[in-house]
Amino acid sequence: MIYWECFRLKVIGVTGGVGSGKSQILAYMEKKYRAYVVRTDELAQELMQPGTDLYGKLQKLFRGQKVFDSDGRLIRAKAAELIFADSALRMQMNDLVHPAVKAEVTRQIADRRKEGACSYFVVEAALLIEDGYKKICDELWYIYTDEKHRRKRLRESRSYSDEKIDAIFASQLSEEVFRRNCTYVIDNSGSVEEAYRQIRSILGNGII
Repeated sequence: MIYWECFRLKVIGVTGGVGSGKSQILAYMEKKYRAYVVRTDELAQELMQPGTDLYGKLQKLFRGQKVFDSDGRLIRAKAAELIFADSALRMQMNDLVHPAVKAEVTRQIADRRKEGACSYFVVEAALLIEDGYKKICDELWYIYTDEKHRRKRLRESRSYSDEKIDAIFASQLSEEVFRRNCTYVIDNSGSVEEAYRQIRSILGNGII
C-alpha cells in the first residue's frame, strides 16, 4: 500500500503573477485534496534563519551592512532595499537562495514519496519557470487573473500604489510565457467557486 501511494505521488508546480490569488487556490488544494503544499517564499525564510548553511553565506554576502537585527536575524525589508538598488548584489543573493530552496523542495518530495501519506505535492513559486522547477514537477499550473482584478487586489490587500504595481508587473513574465510553459491554466478572474470547479475538472472531486 505504501509503495502504491509513493508511486502515484503527483508533483504540481503552481505559479502566476502577483495578485492572481494563488494563496486561495493553495488553501483549497490543502483542504480538498490534503495536498502537501510548499510555499517557496516561506521556505526561503526558514532557510535564512541563524544556524543554517544559507544564513552563514548571507552573513558573508552582507558583511558590513546593517541588515541583521539584535538577534542576528536577517531584516528582509532592509536586505530588499539593498538588492533592488544593486543588481549585482541581487544576482548574488538569488544565486545563494534559489538553489538552496530548490534543493530543500527536492528533499521534501523524496521524503513524501517514502512516507506515502499524500497523493499531491504542490510547490508554489513566483519564479517556478525561471528557476527550472519544470524538471522536478510532473505538471505546472498557471493561475491567471486579468490585470484589472490583480490591480484591485493589490491596492486593497497590500495598499500598493499604481507605480509600484506597474514596476512589479513589468518585472514578471508575460502571460504568453506563463501559458506556453504550463500544463494547465486556472482562470481565477471570476468567482471562487468557478476557480474551484476548474481544479476539480483536473483532479476529480477530492477525498472529502
